[in-house]
Amino acid sequence: MAALCQKLGNVKSSSKLNRAKDGKRVIPCKGLFRDDKEKPLTAKWYETRRNIKKALSFNRELLDKKKTVNKLWQEHENGRNSGLKVHIRAAKVVVRTMGKWVNTSKQIGPISGTKIVDHFYWRGEYLSIVGLQHEFQRGIDYMKLINGKILATSIVDSGRYDNVDEICSDKLVYCGEGDNPNKDQKLVRGNLALKNNMDDKMPVRVIRKVNDDGSGDRGCNYKFVYDGLFCVTEYWKEKGKFGKEIYKFLLRKCEEGDM
Repeated sequence: MAALCQKLGNVKSSSKLNRAKDGKRVIPCKGLFRDDKEKPLTAKWYETRRNIKKALSFNRELLDKKKTVNKLWQEHENGRNSGLKVHIRAAKVVVRTMGKWVNTSKQIGPISGTKIVDHFYWRGEYLSIVGLQHEFQRGIDYMKLINGKILATSIVDSGRYDNVDEICSDKLVYCGEGDNPNKDQKLVRGNLALKNNMDDKMPVRVIRKVNDDGSGDRGCNYKFVYDGLFCVTEYWKEKGKFGKEIYKFLLRKCEEGDM
């Protein structure tokens, strides 16, 4: 853990920051990284979890109201924040209404108030309300160190699975990201961040999109499930279905000796 603190001592983040003597912003390591093996028994953890449950409940009640959803859809169609889906806009309404935005800063490791196999019905829930992932558009979220190096904090696996039990698999092959499927992927942004996590032995939070036949009343048949911390163990390039080079990353469930 001491080695992790040294690696993560200087991190750009939206949380409260200290000033180093050279004027650069640094955030203390304490609380930035937490081992998934640690028992979340602190009063703060339970308080955060209560806030999360309250916000999620409010969000789901909001989306059950047809009038509210229609209004959000209308704003979406009219181009007001049209890049954000309705459920993400709804989540932001919840955050504003309740004055609660839980886990606002990016960090490596588990998120306070969350447990493995926690599930979310909309992307906006784990993005805006819970803070498991802060990236709205791409599948790989990452943070930048003061020295310019980037590390991945979380990924969303959008693959489909037959049932929730399958998320317990201890490995995952994740396809990298690119702006255009008709061009070769490059080792930049999220792809580079995952490679850096492998080099520095830093864990990545994994959120899986899984089939859920009981979700039909929400107009979809899937949900998102938090699957815990994974370690990037290998990466390679291969030809994708469009004949262009893509990056693939092999991730395995982190064990105590991996970090």
